[in-house]
Amino acid sequence: MKKTFTLFITLLSVFTIYSQNSTEDLTNKFFEKFKTNSDEAFDFIFGTNKWMKENSTGTEKVKFQIREYSNLMGEYVGYEKLTEKSLGQSLKVSVYLVKYDRQPLRFIFKYYKAKNKWMLFNLKFDENIDDELDEIMKYDYLTGN
Repeated sequence: MKKTFTLFITLLSVFTIYSQNSTEDLTNKFFEKFKTNSDEAFDFIFGTNKWMKENSTGTEKVKFQIREYSNLMGEYVGYEKLTEKSLGQSLKVSVYLVKYDRQPLRFIFKYYKAKNKWMLFNLKFDENIDDELDEIMKYDYLTGN
């Protein structure tokens, strides 16, 4: 029984390590944590990159900013992927709509894989999605779409 339990724990650990080998897995885990604790979510995603993890001043600033947005935007409702682009085999950009009661925010995750593991190398968030919607509507109007 003890050997079976040890084998189960070992297999679970290996599965957990390899299951987060995609950017989608990392982002989904980020949002799963974000739902209940945004600080924990940012600690997790910044922890994928040892250089970002060591920049405590920058990470604390980001956590403070998102708490301020949350106070203004109301209750967090959920998220959805807007687009994702790969640049070669080692760079990926994922854009998400983060839904709040009042209005959405846009999160842009930029991932890099130097060897065999994805890590976050840049994360931006903003509320300027409204401006881009206006630009899209102008383009559609001008081109007759």
